Amino acid sequence: MHGPHPSPGEPVTRDKRGDVDGPLRDVEASLTRSRFRVLSALMTYFSRPRWWVEIAVIGGLYAIYSLIRNSVGEVAATAYRNAGSILAFEDRWHAALERPLNEWVHNTPVVADVVALQYATLHFIVTPAVLIWLFFRRGAHYRRVSAVLILTTVLALIGFYWYPTAPPRLLRHEGFVDVMSQTSNWGWWPESGAPGSDAISNQFAAMPSLHCAWAAWCGLALVFLARRRWVKVLGGIYPFTTFFVVMGSGNHFVLDVLAGLGTLAIAAGIVFGVRRLWVVRVSGRIAALRAQSVAVGSGAPDTLDACAAQDPSTTLDAPFRPAPSTPPAVIAPPTIGS
Repeated sequence: MHGPHPSPGEPVTRDKRGDVDGPLRDVEASLTRSRFRVLSALMTYFSRPRWWVEIAVIGGLYAIYSLIRNSVGEVAATAYRNAGSILAFEDRWHAALERPLNEWVHNTPVVADVVALQYATLHFIVTPAVLIWLFFRRGAHYRRVSAVLILTTVLALIGFYWYPTAPPRLLRHEGFVDVMSQTSNWGWWPESGAPGSDAISNQFAAMPSLHCAWAAWCGLALVFLARRRWVKVLGGIYPFTTFFVVMGSGNHFVLDVLAGLGTLAIAAGIVFGVRRLWVVRVSGRIAALRAQSVAVGSGAPDTLDACAAQDPSTTLDAPFRPAPSTPPAVIAPPTIGS
């Protein structure tokens, strides 16, 4: 026997639907017990950035990055051999743009100073600044965009390990000049030409150019997500100035730069491709649950709302906001006759 029918205009609640709600509760319980629900909950939790988690993750990843990057062993001979192969390939195809750029920068002291200053500063300032800006001002996009940066770094580590490469500045017999060493008399960087302390730098981690990959990541993030036009313009210019600087200073080959951009493209394809597959998978599950709940009976509206709350296409990319409560019905005062 069914419970009392609600009055017209009154929202249907679980308590007033009686026995017909039993099968619907079974559907919801099945969803709750499923691995899908657990995975969805985890995805939803980690899709909301928390500053302390981000600091811990980035710190841990940087420690692992430094350990692998600087512990590749004695690879000098291999690194010089790989650099020679890259340069020979570029010369064969007349693509060694780093040769004239490095010569011009070396012979133009003002440009050499600017190049050295940019190389030693912006790489360590712009990337963290863009990450912080994304976290506080573009939280809906932070998780995916930061994941691209992290995966790009991980993929670059594979390149550093399997293909150690000496930068052009170490190939003095080919006519290259170390611009960072040339300007070290007034800068804070070491005479070796590395952008940081020799104790934390691996001079044979040139392929792919993570410097250029990070710069391109910053530029794309600003171009697509910034609102002010001048910020978009600066974001679009920054990667190209970085490409010029790393080649003009003698720190990267053209192929290093292209490999860095390719690494970024692969990482973006993986991150956005996996997310797309996840959304399709979840959307299909939700559509099936909706069809099942409609077949059960009058409880469909509440079940659909419960299922829709788990749709990652609406939760993964948006900051958390509590669901608005249903406003209480307004009861009109009785009319007093005249």
